[in-house]
Amino acid sequence: MERSIARELLEDSHLPQHVVARAYRDLDRIHRWLGNTAAILRLLREDPVPVRRVLDIGCGHGALLDHARRRLGVDVVGVDLRPAPPSAPVPILTGDAVVDPLPSADVAVAVCLAHHLSEADFIRLVHNVSRSCRRFIVLDLVRHRLPLVLFRAFLAPFLCRLNGIDGLTSVRRSYTPAEMRRVIGMALKETGGRVRHTVAPLYIRQVVDISW
Repeated sequence: MERSIARELLEDSHLPQHVVARAYRDLDRIHRWLGNTAAILRLLREDPVPVRRVLDIGCGHGALLDHARRRLGVDVVGVDLRPAPPSAPVPILTGDAVVDPLPSADVAVAVCLAHHLSEADFIRLVHNVSRSCRRFIVLDLVRHRLPLVLFRAFLAPFLCRLNGIDGLTSVRRSYTPAEMRRVIGMALKETGGRVRHTVAPLYIRQVVDISW
């Protein structure tokens, strides 16, 4: 399966705010159902150095940061291309994390962001994060036929139409594990970082855990 370059519906900057809000509520549920939220919180909790501040890149409306703040008692800040609504539960900055200066934090996380980026921009993002954070946790989908089938059968029927369509597009846009290892290897050549890459059963997610 070749990597798709199709845009996702949620990337449309002209979507009505209530449509965007519903989509992000759905995405929060998906990440909790799939165990993505629990995986991120576990990695933060197990950090050998106390985590005081977490940066979420591509944070949407801040649901993951809200979970982290309430469950781990950490300070949080998000960055997203789309301006946050006034009702966002956490502080969210508007900017492009690939090129804009990022706020300092102990750990940066990016959940289902990597597949939106070209290889070159993904490498630039890793370099940018290394300037302000000592650790970067990247959780993303895996391009494989099995998650496509599982998403279509077990998740899409319970989601709004936008997320049902975007979920399939996201899998097709994602990196295979081999591609992810290659891109991260190129990104770390100039930063001196160490990496641990894991792939979950059924290819439901892959996690790249980088430390500097």
